[in-house]
Amino acid sequence: MDTIEIKGVEIKGLRLDLPSEQQLSTLPLAWDDDANHQICFLDTPGFFAAKRPGGYASMLKSADLVLSKSPRLSARVARVASACAASGKSLSLRCVNIASRHKEYVSFFGQPEESKTLNIVYKPLSVLSSMLSTLEEHKGSLFLIGGREACLARAEANLRATFPALRIVGRSQGDFYGKEALVLRALQKASPDLVLLGSKVKERELWIPRTMRFTKSAIFFYESSIIETLAGLGKK
Repeated sequence: MDTIEIKGVEIKGLRLDLPSEQQLSTLPLAWDDDANHQICFLDTPGFFAAKRPGGYASMLKSADLVLSKSPRLSARVARVASACAASGKSLSLRCVNIASRHKEYVSFFGQPEESKTLNIVYKPLSVLSSMLSTLEEHKGSLFLIGGREACLARAEANLRATFPALRIVGRSQGDFYGKEALVLRALQKASPDLVLLGSKVKERELWIPRTMRFTKSAIFFYESSIIETLAGLGKK
């Protein structure tokens, strides 16, 4: 197997992806390809914001994966997917090339099973946990950005306890005003497999397309409250 084929639908010119849990767990290996990749989580307000021209809409169009985290938006995605099936149309496919050094491992899983329901709400914490499990198995690395220092330290401690073989190669609190150059140099030096971005970052996820060139072969993952959640202080 040379590619992972992720189904999706297009609504008002915006693609929303429908990966299986199995596909999500193998993406960290497929994306180990000397390039950067961004995952975006979308809710209903974000969907309407994406209709307006600007940096946010451009980011979503260039993202490698756009997932609905909203029950209302997911229901709309399911309706569009069902309408495609009823009319005999196939869902669109996003083909992800598997990095050559991991083809044998990914092929071991075979093609993903068909999902029984397309009304899927992608919870950021669940998606993150699936990816971190894969990275831990392959001695992968993580860089944390976001939150206040005390919260960030607690999140790191919890991650080390949950994923002991995962290498946490750096961290920065979200409010790094005046120190961005230091954060970018640390990212470049650490070359993490996954960069996790959370609260207090002024530009939020728009910081990613502006700065992702400073590292390579990394997955960039943003969720506003993820650091607090990992620290045991936020909603799951």
